[in-house]
Amino acid sequence: MAPTLIHGAGLACCWLLGCLAVRGYERDIFEGELPQVVLSTIKAGAFACGVLISCTQLDLYQEMGGYVQLGASQETDLRIYRALVEIINDIVFEAGCLLTWRVLRSKSE
Repeated sequence: MAPTLIHGAGLACCWLLGCLAVRGYERDIFEGELPQVVLSTIKAGAFACGVLISCTQLDLYQEMGGYVQLGASQETDLRIYRALVEIINDIVFEAGCLLTWRVLRSKSE
């Protein structure tokens, strides 16, 4: 359970940085009209995805002891593919949940 909590905390930090980057905490943006809410959420998500990808790259670099590419060995390929699947799952799930929640909280009539 601890690895799941640590992973979730890392994702929360990425999304928090995205929110801070687009000033998503301001009342006008947080409780604004639907187009503004969706746009700010997409901007925050893009920033958060960049942070997540960068952190994953750094983690792989440290874990593998340097820069490696696909095809170096079966073990590194497996680890790179696993990281890719985790990133895709994280982005799709987090984007879906946060965008839905933000749309429900907007002033959409």
